[in-house]
Amino acid sequence: MPKIVIGVGIANYPVHSAGNTWAFLNWALAFRAGGWDVWLVENLAAEKLRDAAGQPAALAQSANLAHWQRTMREFGFAECQTLLVDGQSPDREKLLDFAAGSDLLLNLSGLLRDREILRRPRRRIYADLDPAFTQIWQEVYHVDMGLAGHDVFFTVGLQLPSPRCRAPRLGIEWRPTLWPVNLEYWPFHPVADGDAFATVTHWYAYGSVEYQGEWYDNKAVEFERLIDLPARTRARLEIAGDLPPEHEDYRRYTDKGWRLSAAATVSGAWRTYRDFLASSKGEFSPAKHGYVRSRCGWFGDRSPCCLALGCPVIVQETGWSEVLPAGEGLLPFTDIASAARALDAVLADEARHRRAARRIAEEFFDAKKVVARLLDRL
Repeated sequence: MPKIVIGVGIANYPVHSAGNTWAFLNWALAFRAGGWDVWLVENLAAEKLRDAAGQPAALAQSANLAHWQRTMREFGFAECQTLLVDGQSPDREKLLDFAAGSDLLLNLSGLLRDREILRRPRRRIYADLDPAFTQIWQEVYHVDMGLAGHDVFFTVGLQLPSPRCRAPRLGIEWRPTLWPVNLEYWPFHPVADGDAFATVTHWYAYGSVEYQGEWYDNKAVEFERLIDLPARTRARLEIAGDLPPEHEDYRRYTDKGWRLSAAATVSGAWRTYRDFLASSKGEFSPAKHGYVRSRCGWFGDRSPCCLALGCPVIVQETGWSEVLPAGEGLLPFTDIASAARALDAVLADEARHRRAARRIAEEFFDAKKVVARLLDRL
């Protein structure tokens, strides 16, 4: 059985983070489903240890450890994982022994920086999960994105290798990959129980960056261009986000007809998160402005999960529609008018679009197929 070490970022985000957890967990489950012996590893800085209330805590009392252990037990990784704190763990030698005999290391977002671990597997894959921003942070702002020590570089920026993509390449041959989704955990729902198209988001996430005289911003910039959308469509639109009700933007958007709810209420337990997505009419979301401006082909990790559930996905164009099928079950938009048309098209035949969404998940994002294609590219 081939062996793989996968560097993840689960314990670093222990509260209200079901979406983040699945962005990493889907990869781990995908390789295991493909017949690999998987070992998960994550490093925590001691200063980031927090209890459930967000206060500094020792490891044993931390929400970080509780979330990590709960996730590892539930998904069958309890005996093949190592959580490092400032690089240390009682199980560090077990990890090093496994890594020394492993065929691959998959370093998601370059989060694993431990050189002793990195050098032991036969081959090392860097997986870029934040295209355009990763490259700009490294080239322009000289932020160490953990690129050193890897043999092959993949990215979820489906257009990053294209000359039309406006992002630095760092002298690296970037190979595009789709996100995997494990279909058995994300079963088909033929009918929506809810009445709205929905998304889960951080409103501001992180700050904007500059590259070659242009600014690359967050998702709030793109939401602003859609603020009048509820008046242009029959669809109801819900954003589960982190804007407090007293925030000026919260009032501006609700006055325009958007439904705003707290992401914390749906993104704690992963089944609650899944049920929230499954009950929606579909996913509707702009992309981060930086993805749009760079035309990097970003396609998010939540969208494959929604497709698997049978939820039609309507997401902003970043160049992804040149790679993935668009028009039935998965629809792009570029502005407020095309967004309204896409929403109304799904409402006109929901059953057809839900079936098409699941077919796309099965054909393009099924975990075993994504892993097989990635390995073929090595």
